[in-house]
Amino acid sequence: MEYQLVRPLGDPQLALRGIRVLVGGPEAAPGSAARTPDSEVREKVEGFLAYAQTINLDPQRQVLAMQVMPGEGGPPLIVATSLWVPAPGRTAMVFAPSLSDFPEIAAAAQQAIEAALEDARAEGVLLIQAMLEPSDAAGKTVFGAAGLTQLATLSYMERRPPLHAPRFELPGDLALVAYEARTHAAFAEAIGRSYEQTLDCPALSGARDIKDVMEGHKSVGIFDPQLWSVVLRGDEPMGCLLLAEIPARNGLELVYLGLAPAARGRGLARILMQRVLAIAARRHFAVTTLAVDAANVPALRLYRRCGYTSVAQRVAMIRRLI
Repeated sequence: MEYQLVRPLGDPQLALRGIRVLVGGPEAAPGSAARTPDSEVREKVEGFLAYAQTINLDPQRQVLAMQVMPGEGGPPLIVATSLWVPAPGRTAMVFAPSLSDFPEIAAAAQQAIEAALEDARAEGVLLIQAMLEPSDAAGKTVFGAAGLTQLATLSYMERRPPLHAPRFELPGDLALVAYEARTHAAFAEAIGRSYEQTLDCPALSGARDIKDVMEGHKSVGIFDPQLWSVVLRGDEPMGCLLLAEIPARNGLELVYLGLAPAARGRGLARILMQRVLAIAARRHFAVTTLAVDAANVPALRLYRRCGYTSVAQRVAMIRRLI
C-alpha cells in the first residue's frame, strides 16, 4: 500500500499528532479502540517535547505516512512517522514508532523512514543512525530495508565515582596535554591513529573526516577543553581521553578513549580510566558513564575491572547518505 507522505512544516497541530504517533503508535481508525491509553501517550508526549526543547529539536522535522479511511469524511489518519534529528559533524539520528509493538505499520514506517533519509541527505547529512532495542527484530528488518546496516551492539555502562580521587601516574616518557587551539592538530592525529586496528565499531573507521568526528565529540554534553587530554610522547600523539559533563545526570561521560597501536599493551588505558575516576571524585559528579561496542572484549574487560557495570544495550544501525 502506498501512503500519503506529508511533512508538517508550518503546521504545529499536525506535527503534534506525528509526535503522538511516534511515541504511542498509529492513530486509531474511527470506531476502534486505541492500543495505548491516552493518558500514557500524553505523558510520553509531554516528556518528549520537554526533552526536545532542551536540545533545540524541531518537532516539525518529520515525515508522516498518512492513510485516508474509505467512506470517512474526517482527516486522514497518521499510520507511521519518522523523525530525524541533526547533530554536529554531519550526522543525524532517525526515529520511528515501535515496530515490535505495531508490526502492522512496517510498510508505512519504511516509506516514512526512506523519505526522512532523503530529507536529511538534502540537508547535507553524511551519516545517519538509528538505535534499537536488541530484541526489536521488526525494527531491524524495516530499518534494514531502508538501507541501514547494523554497526554494533552498544553496551551502556556506569559506576559511581569513588569518595576519594585515586592516584594515577603516566609512564615517564608520556605527558597529558589539554585541548586548545595549538593542540587541535595533535588531537586530530591521535584520534586518527587510534582507529588503526581498532576493535571498537571498526566499520566507522574512515566513514567521516576527523574534523566531523571531533565536532561530533564536542557536541556531547558540555564541552570543556580541560576535560579533553591528548597523550604525547615528545611531540608525537599517542592517544587521547575525551570527557564531557552531562548536567541532567550530574554525570561525567567518557566520550572517547583511543590509543595508537604503539601505545597499546602498556596498561595505559587503565591509567587513563583512573584519571576519569579521579576527575569525577574531585568534581563531585554523581555518576560516570560510557558506551562501548559489546564485541570489544578487551575494552569490556577493562571497564568491568574499573568497576563499571552494564545498564542497557542498544543496536546501532547506520547508513552513509552522501
